[in-house]
Amino acid sequence: MGYFELTTVIGLTNLLRYDMDIIGDDKEYCDEINRFIYGDEDIYYCYTYPRDGEDVSYQVTHAAPTNMEGYKPIYIDMWSKLSQSWDIDEVKKHINIIAKDFLGLNTVNIEFIDIPSFEETKISYEQDYKPFVNGNGSY
Repeated sequence: MGYFELTTVIGLTNLLRYDMDIIGDDKEYCDEINRFIYGDEDIYYCYTYPRDGEDVSYQVTHAAPTNMEGYKPIYIDMWSKLSQSWDIDEVKKHINIIAKDFLGLNTVNIEFIDIPSFEETKISYEQDYKPFVNGNGSY
């Protein structure tokens, strides 16, 4: 199915504030984020397409838009104004939206398998996120 990321407006705002070069290399992406934040859409999909020959093998196989080279995305980021934060119910709601938009499915039941333990989540946080968090808990 591919890789999906779910991002709230709060997450996008923090990304702009702390992680992006809003006037330099990241300007086009930052402009796209701002158009979504201040626009009328509740859901927006941002696509990452293959950057080289190796990436081509990771294209999604379902219904997704192609780029100018005819490639499908390798990664899809769903930006949402429907949730302020993520909990199980909000994730399920958004999985239903993704399933309908990309697979044409009306899902009835979403089941999470292989959920990481608290310890696994804590280790992942400490390795992958904590080094980038400033003193007030923000990115």
